[in-house]
Parts: sequence; structure tokens; C-alpha cells
Amino acid sequence: MAEIERDRLLAYFAGIGSSVIFGLSFLFTKNALEYTNPMYFLSYRFSVAFLTISLFRLSGIIRIRPYRAVFKDLLLLSLVQPVMYFIFENVGVSLSTSSEAGILLSTIPIFVLIFARIFLKERLAAPQIISVLTALFGITLITAGKGISAGSSPLGPVILIGSTISAAFYNILSRKASVKFRSWEITYHMMTMGFISFTVIAVILSLSRGEFLLYIGGIAQPRVAIAALYLGTLSSVGAFFLINFMLSKLQASRSTVFVYLSTVVSLLAGVVFRGERFGSIQILGVALILFGVWGANALTRRRIKEELK
Repeated sequence: MAEIERDRLLAYFAGIGSSVIFGLSFLFTKNALEYTNPMYFLSYRFSVAFLTISLFRLSGIIRIRPYRAVFKDLLLLSLVQPVMYFIFENVGVSLSTSSEAGILLSTIPIFVLIFARIFLKERLAAPQIISVLTALFGITLITAGKGISAGSSPLGPVILIGSTISAAFYNILSRKASVKFRSWEITYHMMTMGFISFTVIAVILSLSRGEFLLYIGGIAQPRVAIAALYLGTLSSVGAFFLINFMLSKLQASRSTVFVYLSTVVSLLAGVVFRGERFGSIQILGVALILFGVWGANALTRRRIKEELK
């Protein structure tokens, strides 16, 4: 009994740790994008992530099947996440504030519900639909409230919604992939695809602009290097360890609360470290989004419990 309680306590600490890591990721991304191009930074970040996870493979901590054995099955998934997702996220963050990015990306469960209805034909109850509409209205308010925060553009939140939709598609695709592949295999091939794709894009872009040396030397900027190390190791690898441990010890219904903690961390980080400001309309939008996501998750869990009875 004592061991169970200890594992549960450690799981909560793991959940808190992963939420803080993800919540701060937007702050590090925003800081780095003040000094480098979004595509260049993605190349730096995924180079670090690929090297980190490759060290785990070479050391025998994780075992991965040959790339050609899983390439076809994981190609679409890897293109959606990380390629499409991070293109939208980095460009969106460069045009938004870090706190807005964290808040808007908290709506991923909402879009998962929408796509599950469209592609998986899962039923949505009326209260779930109301929750979805509430969150979408919150997004509209945050977008309409633009112009209050310095260093951002009305286009930023719109582009960030693209990353949210990509993440929702990834959620749907990963449900099928997890049946055939272990989580580490999926993650490894995602990091590989990200490394190859973003490095090729960055090289072509830098050569076309005649700034290849600028691309190569960009990682020497302290804020860029720190952000790439943080996101490539802690966010891409460390947080994954924590989430896996948490999910192995806690029920899924209990783990969803950490979605909101991550959002709160990103909001506070933007306000405290970058001096980002929110107007009353945007604050109302935040409240509606959090209520909508909470309502959608709570109602989904309740429906699953009723179906299992």
C-alpha cells in the first residue's frame, strides 16, 4: 500500500514537471525567435533532439526497429507531427506572445473531439458540443483582442490554430500507430523526420537568401543555443519520460488536469518574464477556453464510464 501511494505521489510530481517543461517551452521559443529565423531554429532544435534520442538508442536504453521497416506506416504521422505542427507553431509564436501560444494550444482536446466525430464517427453529446463552441468562442475573443500585446500580430493566433489542428490530427493518427509500434519507436522516428525535414528546409532557405553562414552561426547566439538545448532535450525527451511514467501510474482521467497547469505556466511565464499584457477581452477568452476544454474532457470521461457499465 505504501509503495502504491509513493508511486502515485511520484506520478503527480512527474505530471507537474512535464507541465512546467511544456508551459515554459513557448517562452524559450519566443526568446530564440527574436534572434533567428523560425526554420533555422527548428533545424537547431531537432538536431539536438535527434542527437539526444540517438544517444539513448546507442546506449541501449531504447530499442528501435530499422527505419525502412516502419517508414511507410509512420510517414504521414511524422509529417503531421512534428513537421506541420512545428512550422505552424514557430511561425505563430513569432507573431504572437508566448502566453497566447500556450493558451491557444490548450484547445487541442477540443479539435480532437471535432476530428474524432468527423473521421472516427464518434458521437458528441449536446453538452460536449456546447463545450466545443464555448472554447471556439474563447479563441475568437483572444484573436479579436489582438493589438493589446506588444510584438505580436493578429495573424499569429490564426497560424497557431494551424498547429492545434495538426496536433489534433496527430492524436487521431497516433491512436492507430500505437497498436503496432511502441511509443519510443514513434518518438524516435518523429525526431528523425523533424531533423531531416527542418535541416533540409533551413539549408535550402539559407542558400536561396545567400545567408548560409548566418544559418550555421545562428546557434552561437546564447538565447538560441539555450532554447535549442532546452527544447531538444527537456521538452522533446525529458518531458516524454515524465509523461510516460505518469500515465503508467495514474488514470487518464486524472492526468488531463495537467493540460490546464501547462496553460497556466505558459501564461504566467509570458507575463512575468516577458512583460506580456492581457486585456479584459482576452482574459474572458482564456476563461472560456479553459472552461470549454474542461467541460469537453469531463463529459467525455463521464460518457466512457457510462458505456463501460
